Amino acid sequence: MPDLSEFALQLLTGLQIGAVFVLVALGLTLIFGTLGIANFAHGALYLIAAYAGLEVAEHLGWGWVFVTVPLGLFVVGVVLERGLIRFFYARPVADQILVTFGLALVVQELARVIFGGTTKTFPAPRWAIVPIDIGIGYYPPWRLLTIGVTIVTVIAIYVLLRFTRFGLVVRAGMRDAEMVRLLGIDITSRFTLVFGFGALLAAIGGLMGGVSYSVNPESGMAMLVPSFLVVVIGGMGSLPGAVIAGLLMGVAQALSVLWWPSVSQVMVYFVAVAVLSWRPRGLFGLRGAHE
Repeated sequence: MPDLSEFALQLLTGLQIGAVFVLVALGLTLIFGTLGIANFAHGALYLIAAYAGLEVAEHLGWGWVFVTVPLGLFVVGVVLERGLIRFFYARPVADQILVTFGLALVVQELARVIFGGTTKTFPAPRWAIVPIDIGIGYYPPWRLLTIGVTIVTVIAIYVLLRFTRFGLVVRAGMRDAEMVRLLGIDITSRFTLVFGFGALLAAIGGLMGGVSYSVNPESGMAMLVPSFLVVVIGGMGSLPGAVIAGLLMGVAQALSVLWWPSVSQVMVYFVAVAVLSWRPRGLFGLRGAHE
């Protein structure tokens, strides 16, 4: 049986794993909740951010990483929405999945051609990876930073959507976009920015997760599946649901290592089955939402 300090450290690891899930899933659910788009290319945005962060860190230093990469992915998101996604708003969900999943495969293979198929480790600063004593044991500061960045990001998204005019218009557009347009408000440009913000969240997830797990061409797909499970478990389009489900899945995966290490990698699927058997629409899903 694990002692109390080992349990506490593993619980902290679960929160860190869940924090990365939350960052990626927030972007997914924000895009789906506002635009109704099932964006299977979201993992590709995570992958682009991870490789971009690696290159910027190697050539310019970490001082530039958290400025250039999120802003760059925001621009990529805006261009992607205007150049491709907007043509699929009124198309069936199957069409949306096919085109975004195909795009994800293209990005994955381009990454393989450019960077090779091997796993690359981030040149993280020494302060980030050398474990420090936190009272219950030694723990890498980067993982603590990941939890902190996620908390700040969640609060920022909540404030943006709840207490700003932009957020008010976006929430109104989620309810009835046509009525918002009839009131003379350009909801289309707001939705474009929302897609950009979703890509920005994937970028933050790619940076935080890239240092913790390294990166290879399959990293995007590997992150996409559990992140979609987080969205489904939390309830399609529910931001609070994505946060709670992400942390739940991260903690379940980490703690299972203590008692059932052989099933730790599939624990997220056991959690999904348990939750969806109890609540088919997810923890915060509502009848009729995007059905």
